[in-house]
Amino acid sequence: MPSREYLVDGDQGFIGLNSRDNPVNLGKNFVSKSQNFRMDRGVATLRKGAERLTPAAFVATGRVIYASCTYTDSAGTEYIILICGDGLYKFNQETESFATAFVAFPAGEVITASDDVDAYQAQGNGYVYICRGFLKTVLRWDGSTTIAVPAAGVHNNYPASRHAIYYGNRHLVQTDGNTFQVSHYLKDDTWSSLDMFSINDGGNDRLVALTPWTLNEFVVFMRNSIFYANVGVGAYQIGDPAQESDSYVKSLATDIGCIAKKSVVQAGGGIFFLSDNGVYVANPAGAGSSGTNASTPEGMRLLTLSEPLSSPISDVIERINYNYVDKAVATYFENRYYLAVPLDSSTVNNAVLVYNFVNKAWESVDTYPAGFDIKAFHIAKKGNRRRLFAIDQEQGVFLMENLEWDEYGSATLTPLLDDPLFKLDSAGAKLYNGAFTANAIQGVLTTRAYAFETNREKRFSSVQADMSMTVGADVYIDLLVVNPDSTTRLDSFYADANEDYLLRLPARKSGYYAQVQYTVNAYRPSIRSTTIQAIVPGQMTATKR
Repeated sequence: MPSREYLVDGDQGFIGLNSRDNPVNLGKNFVSKSQNFRMDRGVATLRKGAERLTPAAFVATGRVIYASCTYTDSAGTEYIILICGDGLYKFNQETESFATAFVAFPAGEVITASDDVDAYQAQGNGYVYICRGFLKTVLRWDGSTTIAVPAAGVHNNYPASRHAIYYGNRHLVQTDGNTFQVSHYLKDDTWSSLDMFSINDGGNDRLVALTPWTLNEFVVFMRNSIFYANVGVGAYQIGDPAQESDSYVKSLATDIGCIAKKSVVQAGGGIFFLSDNGVYVANPAGAGSSGTNASTPEGMRLLTLSEPLSSPISDVIERINYNYVDKAVATYFENRYYLAVPLDSSTVNNAVLVYNFVNKAWESVDTYPAGFDIKAFHIAKKGNRRRLFAIDQEQGVFLMENLEWDEYGSATLTPLLDDPLFKLDSAGAKLYNGAFTANAIQGVLTTRAYAFETNREKRFSSVQADMSMTVGADVYIDLLVVNPDSTTRLDSFYADANEDYLLRLPARKSGYYAQVQYTVNAYRPSIRSTTIQAIVPGQMTATKR
């Protein structure tokens, strides 16, 4: 009788996602699929849901949000500004209501779907500037009731633009495909004609985004290359020299560029951005790595000599709809980089890729209810705490990472008075507060492949799952076996109490390797560890398929 080996494998925690590599080759504590999960302190927990803040009446207006930005008034109160086709709303996220009546654009000034829109606040004068592309003048809002075209300039008017930032008390404005112009200090009506920088002129390239770096330096992201520039320290007053002697533009990279202006985010001491090949990061290099001082622009280097940061999820990156990738947006919040992208055939940002700086790994591909798209991310205060907000083009402001489910759409029934949380409609959908539909977050976590370091056939005998459950949590546990292929439902577990559970489940399947898959159907359970046992028979000579 052939001898048998009794083997045990598993993961005592979960720290990251690697969906590209063969699951057999993944390291300990990595998973091959993570949909809507967060991995904190080695525990995989379903993400919190998005809470809709804008009143249901907003949808009835029929207005579409083309751009948004945060705004801070003179009293230090923060707001989220929603810019529509014919005006803007000033939304108070604390009170979850519009702070003022709708502010209309001047007669004849509109935004359409074909306009490339950007918006920002200049802290030096408190105005909000709305760029509407190269063919339309910029609009300026005073924070109250007046939206107008900025006053005629001393040299030139505020240039028409698709993208601009306010940095070092100056406006940096893209004026055409490869040129940006810099205003004088604390001015929006003083633009010297010589204060213009043309980047890679004639190089079949175009400017995508500008972002601050250090002091007077900032980074210029082109479509196929990257530069950094210094605008000088002068031009504080009218009459000062146009271009300072310390102004310059220098090349940083010629083999890579940025594909979406809103994907550029400063985080973790570097600059993250989305390129054709995935997500890269520009980092300051110490003297030991490049021979330059990290405090100077020459101290920056790109990690392009190795694989991109997104290489562990390159299969997901390949699913991005590159016809609409310019709509991708990103932000940094609580040690995570959130990148919203259009996947597959979607024309809007229907998924969010999440990178965890603490774990130094990707942790999830987030999905949302059908119809929900992320036009922008914003970080603003709510309850005296910095929170993450997302903007849906038609339904407005959402507070992310907050609920047990995602709110989206309008409810059709009124909740029972004796049930403060929710009730079910005739289709089984949850209704919350009588205003918005509560959509259960669908989570999937698939472990690495357990092959016990041998390609011999095994008989998988049992699976053990250590879980923390909240009452009402509903989880499927499946065993995925390869060669011969099979999928077996080990358990459909419903928690009737807030408890910790150690589930021991018989497997009784044979194959080359096995993965354990957790599918969450309701609420937010936590998965702490997975253990699998197998028996490896002695020498076998029969071929199987």
